[in-house]
Amino acid sequence: MGASQEVTQVTEAFLKAVTAKEQAELAYEETRQALLDAYAVAGIDSHTHAELTVTLSPSPRRNWSLDKLKELVSPALFRRVTKPVIDTKAWDSAVEKGEVPAKVIKAVVESTDTVRVLVKPAKGADKPAKPVKAKAKA
Repeated sequence: MGASQEVTQVTEAFLKAVTAKEQAELAYEETRQALLDAYAVAGIDSHTHAELTVTLSPSPRRNWSLDKLKELVSPALFRRVTKPVIDTKAWDSAVEKGEVPAKVIKAVVESTDTVRVLVKPAKGADKPAKPVKAKAKA
């Protein structure tokens, strides 16, 4: 088998896997919602089937107002319960403008190489490009 044929086959297999993943994610979301609806109608939060129990476990997501928190608690408590994070867009902009010296970049940035696999329509096709992340081989 030539390299070109092998590349074509692995590309075809990858595209099938992308499609299968998208279909599985859609099926999961649809059946998850149907499960939530059915449990709500039945007034239950768990059910056993085929020796497996499915239980709904509330998992609240919280959004924080850092400005309000900073106003209402001591500086020591604020520092203890928060973590600074880098705004990557602001960082990249500062680097592009030359505001961050190379020695600082070298000292503080640890890069992990990844490869984005982009799937986009061939000439004349209608589907939009969809990035798919895959780790690069070292």
